[in-house]
Amino acid sequence: MSKQAWLECWFNSILAAGSGLRLAECAADPFIFHLPGGRELTLSHEQYSEYLKFWNQRFRDMSFTFEQVIEAENKLVVAYQSSALYCGGWLKIPAKNQAVTMTGIMIFKMEEGLMTECWLEDSSFDLYQQLTRYLE
Repeated sequence: MSKQAWLECWFNSILAAGSGLRLAECAADPFIFHLPGGRELTLSHEQYSEYLKFWNQRFRDMSFTFEQVIEAENKLVVAYQSSALYCGGWLKIPAKNQAVTMTGIMIFKMEEGLMTECWLEDSSFDLYQQLTRYLE
């Protein structure tokens, strides 16, 4: 699978649609996931699929735009923007069927066509602000 096809699969089939079948095509089992703030998790496909199910119940109709893609040796770096419809259940914020946007950067370490590690930095606080208007 080309790197562009891999990215399309990861963002559109796995993140947006929660496809466990496509996850097996794209990621090692388990893989290491680095979260904002320095947390590191080793996740099986089953664990990640459960998280995606949780996320996709709260944020529906997700779409992604790649702002920039950088390829370097065994890494892919993607700056992205996403939009979705918030349906409630995240951080106890009530549902308003509200359109939201989010930006982020993901770094993927690839080995033999599979992602073995992923680093995520995203605009979760901005997403929280969109849903709560906390700072207004």
